[in-house]
Amino acid sequence: MSYSDFIKLARALFEHEDYDVDPRGLMMTMASLTSTSMTQSTQVDSFVAQAQALKAQARLSKASAAAQSLRQVFPPISAGDPHRTLKMMHLDLTPGGDKSYVRHFNGELRPLTAQGVSNAEPQAANHLIHKLLVQCPVLKVDRFHKGGSFGRRTLVRGAFDVDLSVFVIKFQERALKVADWSGEAGERLQREMQRMVAAYLRGQGLHDVVEVEHGTHYKHCVNVKVRGVDVDVKMAAHVASQQGKQATTPDRGKAQRDVLMQALWDTPPHLRQADPTREAALAEALTAVVKDTHDRVKSLVRLIKCWYKYGLQAEIPNVPSVLLETVVLAAAQRKGLLSPGKQDRTAEVSLFLAALELLDEAVSDRKVVVLEAGPVWGYTRAQAESCRHAWRNDTVVVLHPIDPTCNLAAPQPRRAVDWCRLAHKSRELKQVVEGGSMWELEQQSSLAPAIRALKAA
Repeated sequence: MSYSDFIKLARALFEHEDYDVDPRGLMMTMASLTSTSMTQSTQVDSFVAQAQALKAQARLSKASAAAQSLRQVFPPISAGDPHRTLKMMHLDLTPGGDKSYVRHFNGELRPLTAQGVSNAEPQAANHLIHKLLVQCPVLKVDRFHKGGSFGRRTLVRGAFDVDLSVFVIKFQERALKVADWSGEAGERLQREMQRMVAAYLRGQGLHDVVEVEHGTHYKHCVNVKVRGVDVDVKMAAHVASQQGKQATTPDRGKAQRDVLMQALWDTPPHLRQADPTREAALAEALTAVVKDTHDRVKSLVRLIKCWYKYGLQAEIPNVPSVLLETVVLAAAQRKGLLSPGKQDRTAEVSLFLAALELLDEAVSDRKVVVLEAGPVWGYTRAQAESCRHAWRNDTVVVLHPIDPTCNLAAPQPRRAVDWCRLAHKSRELKQVVEGGSMWELEQQSSLAPAIRALKAA
């Protein structure tokens, strides 16, 4: 048998194998066989046997090297390690796989976000401001609306505020129409209203009152601290019974949404622009969309907000809570998890991963995040696309669930966000969940500060 025949045979034997074989071994085998008086058939049989032995040796060498590498990455866990149980927990989402990681995530981590949360303090703060503004001599108010995380029931313990929308009918005896809130005149009206309401609240003995020109979400709001609770008071336009259309439903928030959005759709597409006045007046609709979400989904909204507020906010400030909430809901919609089944115990972990992934994609791939809130409150993707000109130049786009002209990630004066760093943190945490142990998630990941803070409270 010729050398080339031996090489062909060797290649055939090792085809599709991912193991290194020393060619010198093959040459020595070939040389030893050709120097004997074996028949060609015997030579082939002997070569195959020795080649198989070399193959097994290579496999063992590879396995040994891999094991050594694994030991460096994953050091052996001693029987006496107090964290042994958590270190041995790794995520397994396959049917029939070990679900200890999932059970710990659902049973130990997720409940922390709601543990000890009390509505008493924000409710008391809201009640006081409500009582004072009803008596405010410069305003006539149609209704109040509790928004923010308090109103949407996504409140994070120790890191929340109350958004109080005040729907104004009259200001200084002047009856207000929708048009009065827009343009330069509307800006002056809101600024004057803000100034006078702030002065009135100070006069009622509230000393920690700040006029906020640009917040993380709304313009021209008054921030009041009541017994440690931040209340953002936002004066908003009341339009539910205007334009000759008296509200035919007791739900004025729904009537308000219908009037405002119909006016937007009646506007030619190329003229549709974001309007802060419209956005503020849609607060009730926004609350309704998030508030009615399944409790299991809202628990993941709170977990993502805890991750940000307790772990990342100091280094990546100015990310609006409503943006994080919208990303989680959009991720749930994309993965079919808005209404998780009772038997689907992996839904929460899957949604956590999906939210981190979508947050990363919104930045890294410039993916437009759209939550289709349905015909009652929201809009279709086609309608969203008709408003693309309003936000096409923004770095990150997370659309308001009610108004697709409004980008919740739109740049705000003096409130820049390091989106790239947030995307990096999202990727990093996702990798820990997918490949690390539960101990790494609780002790070494960017979620660890939130877990420690929640456990300590």
